[in-house]
Amino acid sequence: MSTPKKDFATMDIDDQVDWVNEVLEPEIYPALMMDGGGMEIMDIEGTNIKVRYYGACGNCAIGESATFPYIEQTLKMAIDPRITVEQV
Repeated sequence: MSTPKKDFATMDIDDQVDWVNEVLEPEIYPALMMDGGGMEIMDIEGTNIKVRYYGACGNCAIGESATFPYIEQTLKMAIDPRITVEQV
């Protein structure tokens, strides 16, 4: 019998944050750190993930136009296609 996929939207926020970090830690976080910045999860409401860039990433125009959509697409593919990512 196969295990049903977890519903991200109804999970406890701590479990949601852990899952998002698990997806982002291998590639996204190291890439941001190499550029002198980073990102942190500020809140999650259902499938809407609110993040904040810091360091060099906080003022970088590439973050909004390239990195941000890549992060959102990565999370949609790995966790839930309904996910949206909002910069706060």
